[in-house]
Amino acid sequence: MFHTLSRLFSVLVLAALVGFAHPSVGAAGTSGLQSASAEAGQLKKKRGIFKTCPVKKRDDGTFALCATASCWMLDGVAYCKCEILDEESISLTYRYREEGEKKDVCDLLQAGLDNGFTVSTYATPRQLEADYKPAKENLGPPLAMYNCPGQNRGSSGYSAQCDGGLCFNSTSGQDFPGLGKIKNDEIVCSCPPVQSPPIGFQITGPWNCAPGDRDVDGRCCDEAYRNKLCNVNSVSKTGTEIVVGAPTGVATFLSKLLDGTAPKINRCEFK
Repeated sequence: MFHTLSRLFSVLVLAALVGFAHPSVGAAGTSGLQSASAEAGQLKKKRGIFKTCPVKKRDDGTFALCATASCWMLDGVAYCKCEILDEESISLTYRYREEGEKKDVCDLLQAGLDNGFTVSTYATPRQLEADYKPAKENLGPPLAMYNCPGQNRGSSGYSAQCDGGLCFNSTSGQDFPGLGKIKNDEIVCSCPPVQSPPIGFQITGPWNCAPGDRDVDGRCCDEAYRNKLCNVNSVSKTGTEIVVGAPTGVATFLSKLLDGTAPKINRCEFK
């Protein structure tokens, strides 16, 4: 767990340096924008700690997407119901050595293909995007990004940090404690719970409007959901529900690195 948290700290430092922009729709608030040239310079300097997989276009791109996942706590570990996708994804590099050979997260993903596991990495969830078409794409209801305050706002909420989490194929198509039925295109990943950083964190939640609508008087957002999941102050009890989160701005940054531009997403911000 210490290794994962130290990696997460690197991301937090990066977040503070870059000063993320948040292209969005339906926001209840506004976010500051850094100049394009300065931001581009920071991205160029820092992109080396991340890796896009698969490296070769012909390789299988299977991974677990946990960005919208809900989780169940057991003995200090969050078990999260994630999606199985096959496309490009991005992650911290997680470099390691095996039998003297240098490897990283992309090698780990390839190794899992024939050995019954995969890894949680990141791609922009379609359900968050303003141009998502629920009836056509059939990925479930639209979602939004929710902002949770950081420790400097009096909150010490927990979320699951799933980048690099391991996920086992044997969980697909089965029933799992606390998570119910795991569909054939879903998988359970084990992730460490982490406390909110000072800059706050973001989770996904319900969007009660059509994708791309503007949030008027909070009608698109679920404040009760936000208050519950942003303020999980203890994860010691088995059965505690938490959701996957990331330090504020990290998801937007990763989307920029992966796709070349930040997507327009549904966003719920509360005063």
